[in-house]
Amino acid sequence: MSLKLMFAAALGALTLQGCATVSDLGATGVAENIEDNAATLNDAHTRAMTAIIAVNVLRARDRWPTNYTTLSGIRSNPTLSLNGSASFSPLGIGNADGPFMGSSASVSRNESANAEYSVNPFSNNDKTQGLLKPIQPEQLENYWLAGWPRETLMWLFVDAVTFTGEKQPWYIDGDEFSASPSPQDAANTRRYVEIIKRAKDGLVDFGKLPEPGLDARNCSPYDPVYLRETLGGASVGPDGGASRGGNMTETIRTVESLTGRQLVLSEEARTAAPGEAVIAPDRFNRRLLLCDAVDTEWGFMDSATGLPFAAIRTRSFDDMIYFLGETLRSGTEASPTVAGGVILFQTYSERAERAFAVRVEHAGRVYFIAPQTPVGDPGGAKDVTGNVLSLLNQLYLLAQSDEFLRAPEARIR
Repeated sequence: MSLKLMFAAALGALTLQGCATVSDLGATGVAENIEDNAATLNDAHTRAMTAIIAVNVLRARDRWPTNYTTLSGIRSNPTLSLNGSASFSPLGIGNADGPFMGSSASVSRNESANAEYSVNPFSNNDKTQGLLKPIQPEQLENYWLAGWPRETLMWLFVDAVTFTGEKQPWYIDGDEFSASPSPQDAANTRRYVEIIKRAKDGLVDFGKLPEPGLDARNCSPYDPVYLRETLGGASVGPDGGASRGGNMTETIRTVESLTGRQLVLSEEARTAAPGEAVIAPDRFNRRLLLCDAVDTEWGFMDSATGLPFAAIRTRSFDDMIYFLGETLRSGTEASPTVAGGVILFQTYSERAERAFAVRVEHAGRVYFIAPQTPVGDPGGAKDVTGNVLSLLNQLYLLAQSDEFLRAPEARIR
Protein backbone atom coordinates (compact mmCIF):
# COMPACT_ATOMS: atom_id res chain seq x y z
CA MET A 1 0.00 0.00 0.00
CA SER A 2 1.42 3.41 -0.90
CA LEU A 3 2.11 6.08 1.76
CA LYS A 4 -0.72 8.19 0.38
CA LEU A 5 -3.21 5.36 0.83
CA MET A 6 -2.00 4.73 4.40
CA PHE A 7 -2.45 8.41 5.29
CA ALA A 8 -5.93 8.40 3.80
CA ALA A 9 -6.76 5.29 5.83
CA ALA A 10 -5.59 6.92 9.07
CA LEU A 11 -7.52 10.10 8.35
CA GLY A 12 -10.58 8.08 7.56
CA ALA A 13 -10.32 6.18 10.83
CA LEU A 14 -10.07 9.37 12.85
CA THR A 15 -12.95 10.92 10.98
CA LEU A 16 -15.39 8.06 10.77
CA GLN A 17 -14.94 6.39 14.15
CA GLY A 18 -17.38 7.84 16.70
CA CYS A 19 -15.12 7.48 19.75
CA ALA A 20 -12.56 10.05 18.53
CA THR A 21 -13.43 13.35 20.32
CA VAL A 22 -11.22 16.46 20.37
CA SER A 23 -12.19 19.66 22.24
CA ASP A 24 -11.65 23.16 20.86
CA LEU A 25 -7.92 23.88 20.56
CA GLY A 26 -8.28 27.01 18.48
CA ALA A 27 -7.15 30.55 19.28
CA THR A 28 -10.21 31.22 21.42
CA GLY A 29 -9.60 28.21 23.65
CA VAL A 30 -5.93 29.05 24.14
CA ALA A 31 -6.76 32.70 24.94
CA GLU A 32 -9.31 31.66 27.56
CA ASN A 33 -6.77 29.37 29.23
CA ILE A 34 -4.19 32.16 29.36
CA GLU A 35 -6.79 34.57 30.73
CA ASP A 36 -7.80 32.16 33.51
CA ASN A 37 -4.18 31.45 34.45
CA ALA A 38 -3.24 35.15 34.54
CA ALA A 39 -6.21 36.05 36.73
CA THR A 40 -5.49 33.17 39.12
CA LEU A 41 -1.79 34.06 39.46
CA ASN A 42 -2.62 37.74 39.94
CA ASP A 43 -5.03 36.86 42.75
CA ALA A 44 -2.45 34.60 44.39
CA HIS A 45 0.20 37.35 44.30
CA THR A 46 -2.16 39.97 45.76
CA ARG A 47 -3.37 37.67 48.53
CA ALA A 48 0.20 36.72 49.46
CA MET A 49 1.33 40.35 49.77
CA THR A 50 -1.82 41.33 51.68
CA ALA A 51 -1.25 38.47 54.11
CA ILE A 52 2.34 39.60 54.74
CA ILE A 53 1.09 43.11 55.54
CA ALA A 54 -1.78 41.91 57.73
CA VAL A 55 0.40 39.56 59.77
CA ASN A 56 2.90 42.36 60.41
CA VAL A 57 0.13 44.67 61.64
CA LEU A 58 -0.89 41.95 64.11
CA ARG A 59 2.74 41.47 65.15
CA ALA A 60 3.07 45.23 65.71
CA ARG A 61 -0.09 45.16 67.81
CA ASP A 62 1.47 42.51 70.08
CA ARG A 63 4.88 44.24 70.09
CA TRP A 64 6.45 41.44 68.12
CA PRO A 65 9.22 42.26 65.62
CA THR A 66 8.03 42.87 62.08
CA ASN A 67 9.55 40.99 59.17
CA TYR A 68 9.03 41.43 55.43
CA THR A 69 9.86 39.35 52.39
CA THR A 70 10.00 40.13 48.71
CA LEU A 71 7.64 38.18 46.48
CA SER A 72 8.55 37.96 42.83
CA GLY A 73 5.93 38.01 40.14
CA ILE A 74 4.33 34.60 39.74
CA ARG A 75 4.63 33.27 36.23
CA SER A 76 3.36 30.16 34.50
CA ASN A 77 4.70 28.23 31.52
CA PRO A 78 1.73 26.23 30.21
CA THR A 79 2.43 23.22 28.01
CA LEU A 80 -0.02 21.45 25.71
CA SER A 81 0.45 18.09 24.03
CA LEU A 82 -1.88 16.20 21.66
CA ASN A 83 -1.49 12.45 21.18
CA GLY A 84 -3.42 10.16 18.89
CA SER A 85 -3.49 6.47 18.00
CA ALA A 86 -5.41 4.31 15.58
CA SER A 87 -5.80 0.57 14.85
CA PHE A 88 -7.07 -0.81 11.57
CA SER A 89 -8.86 -4.04 10.74
CA PRO A 90 -8.28 -5.62 7.36
CA LEU A 91 -9.45 -3.21 4.74
CA GLY A 92 -11.86 -5.61 3.15
CA ILE A 93 -11.54 -5.15 -0.57
CA GLY A 94 -15.05 -6.36 -1.16
CA ASN A 95 -16.62 -4.05 1.40
CA ALA A 96 -16.13 -0.72 -0.33
CA ASP A 97 -19.03 0.99 1.46
CA GLY A 98 -17.46 0.64 4.91
CA PRO A 99 -13.81 -0.45 4.73
CA PHE A 100 -12.95 0.87 8.26
CA MET A 101 -15.96 -0.39 10.18
CA GLY A 102 -13.80 -2.60 12.39
CA SER A 103 -11.16 0.07 13.07
CA SER A 104 -10.79 2.34 16.15
CA ALA A 105 -9.05 5.62 16.97
CA SER A 106 -8.38 7.67 20.11
CA VAL A 107 -7.07 11.17 20.76
CA SER A 108 -5.78 12.51 24.10
CA ARG A 109 -4.81 16.05 25.18
CA ASN A 110 -2.54 16.84 28.11
CA GLU A 111 -2.21 20.32 29.64
CA SER A 112 0.07 21.45 32.46
CA ALA A 113 0.88 24.85 33.96
CA ASN A 114 3.64 25.08 36.56
CA ALA A 115 3.76 28.35 38.52
CA GLU A 116 7.21 29.77 39.29
CA TYR A 117 7.98 32.39 41.97
CA SER A 118 10.45 33.21 44.69
CA VAL A 119 10.10 34.48 48.26
CA ASN A 120 13.22 36.11 49.66
CA PRO A 121 14.20 38.38 52.56
CA PHE A 122 14.66 42.04 51.70
CA SER A 123 18.24 42.99 51.00
CA ASN A 124 19.74 45.30 53.60
CA ASN A 125 19.70 48.21 51.15
CA ASP A 126 16.05 47.71 50.15
CA LYS A 127 14.97 47.29 53.77
CA THR A 128 16.78 50.43 54.86
CA GLN A 129 15.82 52.56 51.89
CA GLY A 130 12.37 51.23 51.05
CA LEU A 131 10.86 50.20 54.39
CA LEU A 132 12.52 52.17 57.18
CA LYS A 133 13.12 55.63 55.69
CA PRO A 134 10.32 58.21 55.53
CA ILE A 135 8.44 58.22 52.26
CA GLN A 136 8.96 61.37 50.23
CA PRO A 137 6.10 63.86 50.49
CA GLU A 138 5.82 63.75 46.68
CA GLN A 139 4.38 60.27 47.07
CA LEU A 140 1.64 61.58 49.34
CA GLU A 141 1.00 64.40 46.87
CA ASN A 142 0.53 61.87 44.05
CA TYR A 143 -2.16 60.01 46.00
CA TRP A 144 -3.73 63.31 47.07
CA LEU A 145 -4.06 64.51 43.47
CA ALA A 146 -5.38 61.09 42.42
CA GLY A 147 -8.35 61.62 44.74
CA TRP A 148 -7.73 59.01 47.43
CA PRO A 149 -9.81 59.44 50.63
CA ARG A 150 -8.26 62.27 52.61
CA GLU A 151 -8.71 60.68 56.04
CA THR A 152 -6.90 57.53 54.89
CA LEU A 153 -3.96 59.48 53.48
CA MET A 154 -3.60 61.93 56.37
CA TRP A 155 -3.67 59.32 59.14
CA LEU A 156 -1.49 56.82 57.34
CA PHE A 157 1.21 59.06 55.81
CA VAL A 158 1.65 61.76 58.45
CA ASP A 159 3.97 61.00 61.34
CA ALA A 160 4.16 64.48 62.89
CA VAL A 161 2.38 67.81 62.49
CA THR A 162 3.68 71.27 63.33
CA PHE A 163 0.71 73.62 63.44
CA THR A 164 1.30 77.13 62.10
CA GLY A 165 2.64 79.48 64.79
CA GLU A 166 4.01 76.64 66.94
CA LYS A 167 7.54 75.28 67.11
CA GLN A 168 6.93 71.94 68.81
CA PRO A 169 5.64 69.18 66.48
CA TRP A 170 2.77 66.91 67.49
CA TYR A 171 3.57 63.23 66.93
CA ILE A 172 0.73 60.98 65.74
CA ASP A 173 1.93 57.76 67.36
CA GLY A 174 -1.29 56.09 68.54
CA ASP A 175 -1.30 57.44 72.11
CA GLU A 176 -4.12 59.78 71.11
CA PHE A 177 -6.38 56.71 70.73
CA SER A 178 -5.68 55.26 74.17
CA ALA A 179 -8.36 55.03 76.85
CA SER A 180 -7.06 58.19 78.53
CA PRO A 181 -5.21 60.43 76.05
CA SER A 182 -3.32 63.42 77.38
CA PRO A 183 -5.10 66.80 77.19
CA GLN A 184 -2.58 67.95 74.59
CA ASP A 185 -3.18 64.84 72.43
CA ALA A 186 -6.93 65.31 72.71
CA ALA A 187 -6.73 68.97 71.70
CA ASN A 188 -4.36 68.35 68.79
CA THR A 189 -6.48 65.43 67.56
CA ARG A 190 -9.50 67.73 67.36
CA ARG A 191 -7.48 70.28 65.38
CA TYR A 192 -6.18 67.60 63.02
CA VAL A 193 -9.64 66.11 62.48
CA GLU A 194 -10.91 69.59 61.59
CA ILE A 195 -8.21 69.90 58.92
CA ILE A 196 -9.25 66.49 57.55
CA LYS A 197 -12.89 67.60 57.36
CA ARG A 198 -11.93 70.76 55.51
CA ALA A 199 -9.74 68.73 53.14
CA LYS A 200 -12.68 66.44 52.34
CA ASP A 201 -14.71 69.56 51.49
CA GLY A 202 -12.01 70.75 49.10
CA LEU A 203 -10.97 73.65 51.31
CA VAL A 204 -7.47 72.39 52.13
CA ASP A 205 -4.66 71.53 49.70
CA PHE A 206 -1.49 69.53 50.27
CA GLY A 207 1.88 70.52 48.81
CA LYS A 208 5.09 72.46 49.33
CA LEU A 209 4.69 75.26 51.83
CA PRO A 210 5.82 78.75 50.74
CA GLU A 211 9.33 79.59 51.89
CA PRO A 212 9.78 82.57 54.26
CA GLY A 213 10.92 85.86 52.79
CA LEU A 214 14.55 86.92 52.95
CA ASP A 215 13.95 89.39 55.76
CA ALA A 216 12.57 86.55 57.87
CA ARG A 217 15.75 84.57 57.24
CA ASN A 218 18.06 87.05 59.01
CA CYS A 219 19.97 87.93 55.84
CA SER A 220 23.05 90.14 55.78
CA PRO A 221 24.96 91.47 52.72
CA TYR A 222 28.00 89.48 51.72
CA ASP A 223 30.82 91.09 49.73
CA PRO A 224 31.47 89.07 46.55
CA VAL A 225 34.92 90.70 46.19
CA TYR A 226 35.86 89.46 49.66
CA LEU A 227 34.45 86.07 48.76
CA ARG A 228 36.49 85.86 45.58
CA GLU A 229 39.77 87.17 46.97
CA THR A 230 39.91 85.40 50.31
CA LEU A 231 38.31 81.97 50.02
CA GLY A 232 39.04 80.52 46.62
CA GLY A 233 39.62 83.15 44.00
CA ALA A 234 43.30 82.37 43.61
CA SER A 235 44.63 79.40 41.72
CA VAL A 236 47.98 78.47 40.21
CA GLY A 237 48.44 79.73 36.68
CA PRO A 238 50.48 78.20 33.83
CA ASP A 239 53.56 80.23 34.85
CA GLY A 240 53.40 79.01 38.43
CA GLY A 241 52.00 82.29 39.72
CA ALA A 242 48.61 83.09 41.18
CA SER A 243 45.71 83.72 38.84
CA ARG A 244 42.13 84.76 39.45
CA GLY A 245 39.00 82.78 38.69
CA GLY A 246 39.10 79.74 40.97
CA ASN A 247 36.21 77.30 41.52
CA MET A 248 33.52 79.59 42.92
CA THR A 249 31.04 76.73 43.35
CA GLU A 250 33.35 74.99 45.78
CA THR A 251 33.99 78.31 47.50
CA ILE A 252 30.28 78.92 48.02
CA ARG A 253 29.87 75.40 49.39
CA THR A 254 32.74 76.04 51.79
CA VAL A 255 31.15 79.27 53.05
CA GLU A 256 27.78 77.60 53.56
CA SER A 257 29.36 74.62 55.29
CA LEU A 258 31.41 76.78 57.68
CA THR A 259 28.60 79.18 58.54
CA GLY A 260 25.58 76.84 58.40
CA ARG A 261 23.82 79.47 56.29
CA GLN A 262 22.98 79.89 52.60
CA LEU A 263 24.31 82.33 50.01
CA VAL A 264 21.46 83.90 48.05
CA LEU A 265 21.75 86.14 45.00
CA SER A 266 18.74 88.41 45.28
CA GLU A 267 17.28 91.38 43.41
CA GLU A 268 15.09 92.37 46.36
CA ALA A 269 15.65 95.88 47.69
CA ARG A 270 16.80 95.69 51.28
CA THR A 271 17.84 98.31 53.80
CA ALA A 272 20.96 97.50 55.77
CA ALA A 273 20.57 97.09 59.52
CA PRO A 274 22.31 99.61 61.84
CA GLY A 275 26.02 98.98 61.89
CA GLU A 276 25.80 96.60 58.94
CA ALA A 277 28.11 97.07 56.00
CA VAL A 278 26.36 98.25 52.87
CA ILE A 279 27.47 96.37 49.77
CA ALA A 280 26.60 98.03 46.49
CA PRO A 281 24.61 95.86 44.05
CA ASP A 282 26.27 94.56 40.89
CA ARG A 283 25.49 95.86 37.42
CA PHE A 284 22.37 93.66 37.32
CA ASN A 285 21.17 95.27 40.57
CA ARG A 286 21.64 92.02 42.49
CA ARG A 287 22.93 91.56 46.02
CA LEU A 288 24.76 88.61 47.50
CA LEU A 289 23.20 87.79 50.87
CA LEU A 290 24.15 85.31 53.56
CA CYS A 291 20.87 84.02 55.04
CA ASP A 292 19.66 81.46 57.54
CA ALA A 293 19.18 78.10 55.87
CA VAL A 294 15.66 76.74 55.37
CA ASP A 295 14.45 73.27 54.48
CA THR A 296 11.70 72.65 51.97
CA GLU A 297 8.59 72.00 54.02
CA TRP A 298 5.40 70.20 53.03
CA GLY A 299 2.00 70.54 54.60
CA PHE A 300 -1.61 71.70 54.40
CA MET A 301 -2.70 75.08 53.02
CA ASP A 302 -5.94 76.98 52.67
CA SER A 303 -7.17 76.41 49.11
CA ALA A 304 -8.41 80.00 48.75
CA THR A 305 -5.59 82.01 50.34
CA GLY A 306 -2.62 79.66 50.14
CA LEU A 307 -1.87 80.26 53.81
CA PRO A 308 -0.41 77.20 55.59
CA PHE A 309 -2.23 75.38 58.38
CA ALA A 310 0.51 72.96 59.33
CA ALA A 311 3.81 71.45 58.24
CA ILE A 312 4.14 67.67 58.27
CA ARG A 313 6.71 64.90 58.50
CA THR A 314 6.01 61.63 56.68
CA ARG A 315 6.16 58.07 58.00
CA SER A 316 8.17 55.16 56.68
CA PHE A 317 6.32 52.05 55.53
CA ASP A 318 7.24 50.23 58.74
CA ASP A 319 5.98 53.23 60.77
CA MET A 320 2.61 52.83 59.03
CA ILE A 321 2.46 49.18 60.10
CA TYR A 322 3.28 49.99 63.73
CA PHE A 323 0.78 52.86 63.79
CA LEU A 324 -1.99 50.52 62.61
CA GLY A 325 -0.88 48.03 65.26
CA GLU A 326 -1.31 50.76 67.88
CA THR A 327 -4.88 51.45 66.70
CA LEU A 328 -5.66 47.72 67.01
CA ARG A 329 -4.23 47.63 70.53
CA SER A 330 -6.37 50.58 71.59
CA GLY A 331 -9.62 48.93 70.44
CA THR A 332 -11.35 45.57 70.35
CA GLU A 333 -13.25 43.58 67.77
CA ALA A 334 -16.55 44.73 69.27
CA SER A 335 -15.40 48.32 69.79
CA PRO A 336 -12.67 49.23 67.27
CA THR A 337 -10.60 52.39 67.43
CA VAL A 338 -12.19 55.30 65.57
CA ALA A 339 -9.74 57.86 64.15
CA GLY A 340 -11.53 60.99 63.04
CA GLY A 341 -14.72 59.19 62.09
CA VAL A 342 -13.13 56.15 60.40
CA ILE A 343 -11.85 52.73 61.43
CA LEU A 344 -8.42 52.41 59.85
CA PHE A 345 -7.86 48.72 60.50
CA GLN A 346 -10.16 46.04 61.87
CA THR A 347 -9.95 42.26 62.31
CA TYR A 348 -12.58 39.59 62.96
CA SER A 349 -12.30 36.16 64.55
CA GLU A 350 -15.16 34.76 62.44
CA ARG A 351 -16.06 35.06 58.79
CA ALA A 352 -19.82 35.37 59.47
CA GLU A 353 -21.69 36.76 56.44
CA ARG A 354 -18.97 39.14 55.30
CA ALA A 355 -16.64 38.89 52.34
CA PHE A 356 -13.00 39.15 53.38
CA ALA A 357 -9.85 40.16 51.54
CA VAL A 358 -7.49 37.91 53.51
CA ARG A 359 -7.41 35.20 56.17
CA VAL A 360 -4.26 34.95 58.28
CA GLU A 361 -3.04 33.08 61.33
CA HIS A 362 -1.12 34.76 64.14
CA ALA A 363 -0.19 33.52 67.61
CA GLY A 364 -2.41 30.46 67.24
CA ARG A 365 -5.51 32.41 66.20
CA VAL A 366 -7.24 32.97 62.86
CA TYR A 367 -8.10 36.50 61.76
CA PHE A 368 -10.33 37.69 58.92
CA ILE A 369 -9.47 41.16 57.65
CA ALA A 370 -11.06 43.82 55.41
CA PRO A 371 -14.82 43.30 55.50
CA GLN A 372 -16.56 44.71 52.47
CA THR A 373 -19.78 45.65 54.28
CA PRO A 374 -20.38 48.47 56.79
CA VAL A 375 -19.67 47.71 60.45
CA GLY A 376 -22.70 48.03 62.74
CA ASP A 377 -24.79 51.12 62.17
CA PRO A 378 -24.36 52.38 58.57
CA GLY A 379 -24.49 55.90 59.98
CA GLY A 380 -21.58 55.25 62.35
CA ALA A 381 -17.84 55.08 61.75
CA LYS A 382 -16.81 53.97 58.27
CA ASP A 383 -14.49 50.98 58.04
CA VAL A 384 -11.71 51.86 55.57
CA THR A 385 -9.58 48.74 56.15
CA GLY A 386 -9.96 47.83 52.48
CA ASN A 387 -8.60 51.23 51.37
CA VAL A 388 -5.72 50.98 53.82
CA LEU A 389 -4.74 47.50 52.63
CA SER A 390 -4.95 48.61 49.01
CA LEU A 391 -2.67 51.57 49.68
CA LEU A 392 -0.19 49.47 51.67
CA ASN A 393 -0.12 46.86 48.90
CA GLN A 394 0.89 49.49 46.37
CA LEU A 395 3.56 50.96 48.64
CA TYR A 396 4.88 47.48 49.42
CA LEU A 397 5.26 46.79 45.71
CA LEU A 398 7.08 50.09 45.24
CA ALA A 399 9.37 49.30 48.17
CA GLN A 400 10.68 46.32 46.20
CA SER A 401 11.54 48.48 43.19
CA ASP A 402 14.63 50.60 42.55
CA GLU A 403 12.29 53.33 41.33
CA PHE A 404 10.65 53.75 44.74
CA LEU A 405 10.69 57.36 45.89
CA ARG A 406 13.20 57.74 48.70
CA ALA A 407 13.00 60.36 51.40
CA PRO A 408 15.77 62.99 51.51
CA GLU A 409 18.53 62.66 54.07
CA ALA A 410 17.46 65.81 55.93
CA ARG A 411 14.20 65.37 57.82
CA ILE A 412 11.64 68.15 57.60
CA ARG A 413 11.75 70.31 60.71
